[in-house]
Amino acid sequence: MLILNRRPLSLCIFFLGGCFSLLLGQKEDSVKVYALPSIEITAKKISFADKNLDPSKEKLAGIFESNGFSLIRKGVFFAQDIYADGLKRADINVVVDGERYHTACPNRMDSPLTRVNPIELASVDLVKTNGDLLSGLGGVVKFHRKVPTENPSFQTGISGNAGAQQSVDAAFKFEGYSHMATFRYSTGAPYTDADGNTFKELYGYIDNNNYTLAEGSFRGSQKNFGYGGSFTYTEDVSFPYLLMDERLNKVYSAFFSYKMNKVYFNYTNHIMDNALRESKMTMTTAAKNLTVGVVGDFYEFFYRNWDSDNDFVQRASGNTIIENHLMPNTQTLSGAVQKSFSFNKFRLSGKLGIVNQSMNDAEREDFFNANFDDTNFNRWFPTFGVSFDYTNSINNSVGYGFMVETSGEPPSLEELYISVKKPLTKPTWSGNPNLNQPIRAGLRGMVAYENFSLEVYYSQIWNYINLIKVPGVKPLQTYDNVDAQLLGTNFSFTSKFVDLSMSYTYANNVTNDSPLSEIRPFESTLKLRSPKFWSINLFLNIAYEAEQSRVDATLNETATPAWYRADIGIKYEINKMQISLELENVTNQLYYKHLSYMRNPFSSGVNVFEPGRNVYLSFTYSI
Repeated sequence: MLILNRRPLSLCIFFLGGCFSLLLGQKEDSVKVYALPSIEITAKKISFADKNLDPSKEKLAGIFESNGFSLIRKGVFFAQDIYADGLKRADINVVVDGERYHTACPNRMDSPLTRVNPIELASVDLVKTNGDLLSGLGGVVKFHRKVPTENPSFQTGISGNAGAQQSVDAAFKFEGYSHMATFRYSTGAPYTDADGNTFKELYGYIDNNNYTLAEGSFRGSQKNFGYGGSFTYTEDVSFPYLLMDERLNKVYSAFFSYKMNKVYFNYTNHIMDNALRESKMTMTTAAKNLTVGVVGDFYEFFYRNWDSDNDFVQRASGNTIIENHLMPNTQTLSGAVQKSFSFNKFRLSGKLGIVNQSMNDAEREDFFNANFDDTNFNRWFPTFGVSFDYTNSINNSVGYGFMVETSGEPPSLEELYISVKKPLTKPTWSGNPNLNQPIRAGLRGMVAYENFSLEVYYSQIWNYINLIKVPGVKPLQTYDNVDAQLLGTNFSFTSKFVDLSMSYTYANNVTNDSPLSEIRPFESTLKLRSPKFWSINLFLNIAYEAEQSRVDATLNETATPAWYRADIGIKYEINKMQISLELENVTNQLYYKHLSYMRNPFSSGVNVFEPGRNVYLSFTYSI
């Protein structure tokens, strides 16, 4: 939702490219309606411009807890990925000021969400339609950094966890004279579950190793020109969902812009292995990703090169058993343009482009030729998205709208060209170079009354990319095209003291008449806030997920029991200072989530529990 500095009781209904939200206006001693025209955003826009945002990246999870959005935990706090209305992974792009950030790790340890420093944020757009220039099949998350100001200022944020999580996170921002510099450092130990069990006790680690995150950035502008760069470093990040951990990750980025046009690059060097765990065999993967792009308000071109090597080595003898060119010098070349037309209460928006996906390793072609006929290692795909929407308000309290859309995106590089041979009888994991392009057609409708909104959506996806297992002496895990249906609803109630949201998605593999895997069950969140007294207010958050019994048993997916979690806290805010104290998982529930990235080349195949009772304290201050 867009945060306005006014009191509620007024209604602002705006269409968000297919998913709608209510905006509740506030004004002292009066009630006023604020009408916003149709805009490009899809789900909602959250503004941080006038707020002291909690410095911890973990707290970014709060913006993905409604309207069909959620996060998929894969490791410690900053290793999250995004889920929306049944779509996930490469279906949902993440961009920062228009810059694409691709993952270098085939297991997405370096999720694009980790590229964001909360102390820099001005706003975020959550988009669930493909009509946006930067969208994937399931939409896009757009982070917007603050624009450096002329007036010198300083802001700091420090947070820490005690209890189930032991960590400290500090961020600093200096700005003035149209320039800004930020610094951040975070360290801590892997969390414990509600029974106090550590990663060492639960998941076969030699010890509970501390992780480290450090990052810095610099940005500036002169008249119509902008420029900047950043560096991020992480070390020893534990991933119990997987068989390996992130040992080292370095991300370099820089940009130069003129008016609405920007040239940028980002480069990631990623190393993961299982040296932190008890094992008779060492697994090591080294990956590199380079993205170079040019983007404007109606066009985008980018180039991506992704290369990764993997090997299996016996620890006792040091002999290499298997060497894999995991991502064999894969490349993406993409260009697209976008245009929108508005007339009365209608809007037509569309994008059109072309994408080339290629693999450039002649020796690795034999790997795929042994499993597939008529393989093609240089594929061209059209990319397109067309949406037509209508919004209207009956009076100051009631609004409604609908949207029809269709889109097509290419299979990802991983789905086409990943290649992993494993020891003994463990399944070989392979991309499918012959995959067809997924095509999505969708319909969304919304009705809003006062503080309530209800959204219903339906998506038909032809050539949905799904995992399959081919049996044999040496089983093969690969991808195939199926037809899929997604039907769901998102309900929300938003007011000054109460926020309630509920979401559910029914997803079916139409080709095989079976449930789609990795679909979140019914979810509900309730947030209660007290009136502010002496600059203090209390809050209570309750999250609930129902049992998920609709699972794909052919992929060894298992049902997940229902769970709930309650957090309580107190917040003190005066002038430019904010202090928050929160007790998370108050009742110390032992639970794990259904969305846990169980299906990837190096999955551990175990259920990973969420943190137990934890105390979170944050302090932010600006001058």
